[in-house]
Amino acid sequence: MQHSMEAYFLINFAVDAALIAVVARANECMQLRRILLCGLLSASYAVLVESVSARLSHPAIQLLLLLILGMVLCGDPDVLRWSSISFQLFCGTMMLGGFSSLFAGSSRSLPAALGAGMLLIHLFMKARSRKLISWEVTVLIAFHGKTVNFRALIDTGNRLREPISGLPVLIAESSLLQGLFSNGASTEQPPCRRVAFGALNGSGTVNCFRPDMVLIRRGDHLVRAPEVWVAIYPGKIPGASRALAPPSFAVIPGKT
Repeated sequence: MQHSMEAYFLINFAVDAALIAVVARANECMQLRRILLCGLLSASYAVLVESVSARLSHPAIQLLLLLILGMVLCGDPDVLRWSSISFQLFCGTMMLGGFSSLFAGSSRSLPAALGAGMLLIHLFMKARSRKLISWEVTVLIAFHGKTVNFRALIDTGNRLREPISGLPVLIAESSLLQGLFSNGASTEQPPCRRVAFGALNGSGTVNCFRPDMVLIRRGDHLVRAPEVWVAIYPGKIPGASRALAPPSFAVIPGKT
């Protein structure tokens, strides 16, 4: 059956964007505009290979594309992080290609290959464990040209996530974040989303905002933290800590 180039582009865009979204969520860099941009780049490349020249499918060009996609999706200058994301995209691409060949000839080959590939990638990412070496970190939060920094406890029980993006949430007492919103004598609240939480001492909702950037101090260096939302906790957090970071903020001393 013959397909138009437009249909070929849309199919590739849908499959690529779905794979990219799974990898983004697993690596906690879930930003819709980055996912869509990566999907457009990948689908455009597939169209060029199909319509211009098969020589563009050379492994070196494919590798370069994966590295570019990793950098765009990650948005982090940390080479190890975005190269890891590029490798995961490569594995996902190879996996989907293999499942497509297994289901060749079936009218449901694309959904079956996509579903099986996404499931295996999801299970693989869920199985990854991260060893927590340091239980407390110094974080720096930037928002609209202002910054604050404070110590946060890495809380393995902090499973709070912003429901739309699926990103984890860093919980901080409102007093720690005053410097981000104060303007002279007045204090302005940022655009927030209400996120529901549950704990041993009760449940409720808390205002969360998306910071421009969050950094973690590692020795004498500051490195970009995984993407998070920040919850403005009114009053005092139960316990000795004034801020609770998600497990993804674990720091291994000596690595920069």
